[in-house]
Amino acid sequence: MATPKQVMDFRPSKGITTAQSNEHQRRWTEKGWGSAEATGNYDRSRERLNFEIRGGKVCPIDKSRSIPERMADILRSRGIKDPNEGLAEPRFRTVVNFIFGGSRERMTELAFGDQKVNLTHGADNSHLHRCKDIEEWAKDVYRFVADKYGEENIVAFILHLDETNPHVHCTLLPIKDGKFAYKQIFAGKDKYEFSARMKALHSEFADVNKRWGMERGTSVSETGARHRTTEEYRRQLSEQCTTIEQSVATHQRTLASLQSDIRLAERRVKGLTSMVNNLLQEKAEKEAALAELHRQILAGHDDPDALRQQVQELEQELSAIQ
Repeated sequence: MATPKQVMDFRPSKGITTAQSNEHQRRWTEKGWGSAEATGNYDRSRERLNFEIRGGKVCPIDKSRSIPERMADILRSRGIKDPNEGLAEPRFRTVVNFIFGGSRERMTELAFGDQKVNLTHGADNSHLHRCKDIEEWAKDVYRFVADKYGEENIVAFILHLDETNPHVHCTLLPIKDGKFAYKQIFAGKDKYEFSARMKALHSEFADVNKRWGMERGTSVSETGARHRTTEEYRRQLSEQCTTIEQSVATHQRTLASLQSDIRLAERRVKGLTSMVNNLLQEKAEKEAALAELHRQILAGHDDPDALRQQVQELEQELSAIQ
């Protein structure tokens, strides 16, 4: 049997949305839960087993404040300003979202021991109890994050046991010396340094998981894999649809404007064509009249001076037309 692998996903962002917070905390209304259960892999009968680590201790999930509210309270208490505050569009990476876990079989064993978990959609798992091992593992991971990035920068550290694979969502503020410093702490000077840091971090995390029978897998910085919750997936689809709809609307307005310009140009071309045809007809008539005057002059008309005057006038008119 293959050795269980650890999982660590890393995603920086320019804040955390209410939708993300609600998903992490299961801070849903009855309608929200109904939608989540209908479209995702959530098991409400196991939701009571979820917990969070605060100050190194296992606690029930505090739903009294959203994660964005927790973040604002932390920054306010430390006198640190959110650089995205007041901006029409956030520009700074102020949050790092970690997901910690491992192979499904091993994580399920840590969470439920030898209890049988029914993963059938809509199944009743209310008989299950949470094992001590998952709490101890979570505390080890919490201490790993706290020691490396500062316990004061952990906004939320929530463990889900109500999905297919038990896992942690850790919301972290990339703050150093009282200032947001994502690039200094995580990104480095270029993509190569960032990749090296992520690989090293994955190896450091493996030291934590040795105790729990999991070894280093391939980091997501190497594979490009990512974990997305159903709520995040639906939200991203919604955002994509909105963007596409806005793009379509913009293109439709542009197309309507172009069509209007085309119709105006067609009317102008039609008018110019009529004008050119009229001028050509007028030119032909004047050339015919001019030829007639020359014929009369050659025929010895009684008043050649008058004819020559008419010829001169017609030639000037033709010159103006040409």
